[in-house]
Amino acid sequence: MLRLLSALSSQGSRTCPGARDKTIGLPMPSPAPASDRYSFVQRRQRRWRVVAGIGGLFLAALALAGVARPAFYTRLFSGPWTSPAGLLTAGSTTEEGTPAPGVGSSTGAGTHAGQFAEPVAGTPADAARDVVVGDDGSSPGMSATDVAARKDAAVQCMDPSGVQLPASDRAGCRAAGPRAMMVSGASAPMGGFVAQGAGAGAGGAVSPALTVAAAGTKDVTATGSIKAASVGGVRVAAVAPAIASAHPRLILDAATLTALRQRAASNTAQWKALKATCDSYVGGSVSFPGGNAYPDKPNLGSGYQGEDYLPALLAEGMCYQVLKSTDATAAARYGDKAVDILVKMSAPTSQQGADPCTDSGYGIRFYGVGYGLGYDWVYDRLTSAQRTQVYTAANAWLTAWEAPGGCADFEYEHPQSNYYAGYFHAKAVIALGTFGENPSAQAQWNDWYGNQYGVRVQPYYAKHLAGGGWPEGFGNYAPLGIQNMSLPAREVKTATGTDLVHASAGYPYPVDSASYLLHFTWPSRDYIDDRDTNRSNGGSTPPGTAQAGMFQQVLGEITYWNSPLATAFRAYTAAVASATGSYSPAAPWLAFLEIDPGAGSTAFDTQPLSYLASGMGAVSARSDWGTSAVWMSFRAGPYVNNPAQGEQYFDQGSLALVRGRTPLLLNASGWLVHEPNGTADEDRIYADNYGSFNGSVFNGNRQLYNVFYVRNISGSNVATAYGQGARTTEDDGVRTRVTAYEDGTDYVYVRASHIEDMYRASGGALGQGVTGWSREITYLRPSTVIVHDRTAASSTSLDQFMAWHFPANPVAAGSASGSRRFDVTFNGAFAGAITTVIPANAATSIAALYPSSNPAKAWQLQVRPAAPATTQQWLTVFDLSSSPAKVAATSAVIINKGNVLGVRVAAADGVTVLINSAGAADTAVTSDIAYFVPAEAAHHLVTELKPFQGYSVTVNSQSSGRTINITSGGTVVASGKGVLGFYVNGSGAVQEAKPVYTTLPISTLPVSDPKPYKPGT
Repeated sequence: MLRLLSALSSQGSRTCPGARDKTIGLPMPSPAPASDRYSFVQRRQRRWRVVAGIGGLFLAALALAGVARPAFYTRLFSGPWTSPAGLLTAGSTTEEGTPAPGVGSSTGAGTHAGQFAEPVAGTPADAARDVVVGDDGSSPGMSATDVAARKDAAVQCMDPSGVQLPASDRAGCRAAGPRAMMVSGASAPMGGFVAQGAGAGAGGAVSPALTVAAAGTKDVTATGSIKAASVGGVRVAAVAPAIASAHPRLILDAATLTALRQRAASNTAQWKALKATCDSYVGGSVSFPGGNAYPDKPNLGSGYQGEDYLPALLAEGMCYQVLKSTDATAAARYGDKAVDILVKMSAPTSQQGADPCTDSGYGIRFYGVGYGLGYDWVYDRLTSAQRTQVYTAANAWLTAWEAPGGCADFEYEHPQSNYYAGYFHAKAVIALGTFGENPSAQAQWNDWYGNQYGVRVQPYYAKHLAGGGWPEGFGNYAPLGIQNMSLPAREVKTATGTDLVHASAGYPYPVDSASYLLHFTWPSRDYIDDRDTNRSNGGSTPPGTAQAGMFQQVLGEITYWNSPLATAFRAYTAAVASATGSYSPAAPWLAFLEIDPGAGSTAFDTQPLSYLASGMGAVSARSDWGTSAVWMSFRAGPYVNNPAQGEQYFDQGSLALVRGRTPLLLNASGWLVHEPNGTADEDRIYADNYGSFNGSVFNGNRQLYNVFYVRNISGSNVATAYGQGARTTEDDGVRTRVTAYEDGTDYVYVRASHIEDMYRASGGALGQGVTGWSREITYLRPSTVIVHDRTAASSTSLDQFMAWHFPANPVAAGSASGSRRFDVTFNGAFAGAITTVIPANAATSIAALYPSSNPAKAWQLQVRPAAPATTQQWLTVFDLSSSPAKVAATSAVIINKGNVLGVRVAAADGVTVLINSAGAADTAVTSDIAYFVPAEAAHHLVTELKPFQGYSVTVNSQSSGRTINITSGGTVVASGKGVLGFYVNGSGAVQEAKPVYTTLPISTLPVSDPKPYKPGT
């Protein structure tokens, strides 16, 4: 389904990167100066928005005209349904599949068994993530014709009492339970609803082959209960669990309150900090949102869009709940202060209240979350009128966010962004916290559970964020984003008893986040993999520094969910706090909740040395858990962030390499925003990613990543913008993914395929540009990383190069014939070396990434083949040894037989020979292989063979070396990912296991009556 993206902004002309990133030649606005986009004093995590693509322009026009976009998803009822005479007839095959067995027809009035599938108004993201009608995933996505047909059907809903609701009233149209539905319109496939008869097998497709038989309006009543919402083949129970009646029911259940009260009684450091915070506001005044946002304590203002209200409110509310059973006087003081804050936060807009539409609803992460949690935690201190005021304000925020074509429309339509995370958390706590008094709470809860979570978030996160991660970067958006996508699972558990994390269609994201943080923090433990958005901060602590509060929050949640990683992660969290000086700790209320000083910890150095976060296709690996270890980070997958949000960058297939705290291969977008002059370089990054293309390489080409580039050069200018785009699985059918990952102890092997799917067309009249790219990485522990790339371009006339980025100017060093070696020294420390092996005699050029940077902080090495060809093979070796003298000698292997290539790496700890397939990626080599190497002891690795296949390895000695022969059938067995590993010793014998050289032990026991040594005796 074509996704139409909003380009309207409540913030005037400010623009946002990446809104639907399809290349259609429309100019993008040039970036405003950083001073216009960012207020460090207000601590705003800035963002932009841009009109990009015909879809965005079309929806903007619709919104201006007050027209909601047509979109539906399908809700499946179980149990009987009734229809009047003449409503349905049996239909024929449609775009979405053939009729399922048991589908009946209704030409007369009656009650029908089976299931009833109801189209419901929603967004494209609601509408099936490309809608399917059915519950087994067998139907393809809804076409534009189907969408139009459903629009023409003019579906209208009625609530159970018979009151008609407009299709635009999403809360009403999504409410669970029996209800009537009105269908009007001419006969057409997909004209209103479909039915599955009782004879259909379980899990069978709900056929859209029944059509509305005649024009006019007919009543259809589903008297059963909603069985599922069907989106993308995922079936989710739509009957939301019952909500507990007592307060508090969000987070602070009886077990948690007991534990917190025990910590308070023990006067832990976290309790002292929380109580001091609570005391600091008592006696002060609270400003309305329209008043002074930044008064001095003991007074309180909103901060940036409620940013200061929320932690103060939750601190006071928590102090109230912890002390109410032991110190009623103090508790009342804190509870009343929380009420004061909550009442000011929820003031009507006409009375200095907050406008939900400011910056496209940014503030819902503070106001909305505060309304729900505050209402629940100080419920018994609120008057009836105050409760009404709070939930009325909360409902208004949700209505503004969910309005089709409204101020938060483009944020609402996609379930992955820091904006949507704030909404997701807010709606959960508003529905759960205000249930019982708020007349909209049940419908809100039904929608959150059955749609926002069940249809949108759970399937999307299971697919794209399995293993954790946050695609908007860890410098600014990840800490609160992870929190807002994690706490709702706990709040659902305490309010309803429902465990979302461990359900059969579970939501492990709160637990997976710990594994991601553990593995994607540098060995120095003070810095996190700095991909995607990182904002300059003007300070001495660089963006990307590991924030202690994020680790503390994640630790508390995995402890709550009884993760076996909790004790090791507790030790790691302490190590991160030590390395960073407890940089950016959790707010006092959160620290008190999540940190248990009495909990035990275990060593984290027994954790695996590599990790795959399969959702984002992110792989990390390290030599060991020491602070001076060698570490790599790699990512290859589709675009995951909301493309209209644009905080994820364009580096699929990119690699980063670090030893300890010294980087060799940079994520340049994260490194350049460090001081000095971080803000100026941030502007350059923005221009590179999102600037108006003007023929310069520095505007709109996204040329700052460690990836393959193809560009069309016209004279001294670029003819067409190049680089990657925000291409998704859902919209673009992207196939990019990690297809092999294996840790073989002494090596880690990774392969990613179809990275070409991520590229914009860059060749102009010469074609697509990048037409093929796969990348293999073989990490030889402890310090060698070998990268094999297979690329294809649409024309030999296009400029093709591999780009690599370093923190200092690479210096040429000696290398084998045909190779190019460059050494990198950063801040007086040797960072490592890069050696280009294939293509032989490659052309290289080095320049500061942005010539206007002062000082230059990143250098780009471009590697080009000596001769043009549409397909190329590339072998590049990175060595992260601690000195130039320890860098391994590398040379290409002579291939005698088979479509393979290879490299010999002679390091201080031994020789390794790596052989890679030169054929199509993900296709096992089936031919015999033979190659020539020196006569020496060596470890041999051959990749992309048949998994678990046995092979015969023989060695033919020659005067100048050896030929290694590999044939199918034998006792040396390839791994599950097709890696064949074996050793050849100095005499030419083949061994499967690494040779062990035994040194006889020397006793330290004293020898009785030793005799002196006498030479010659």
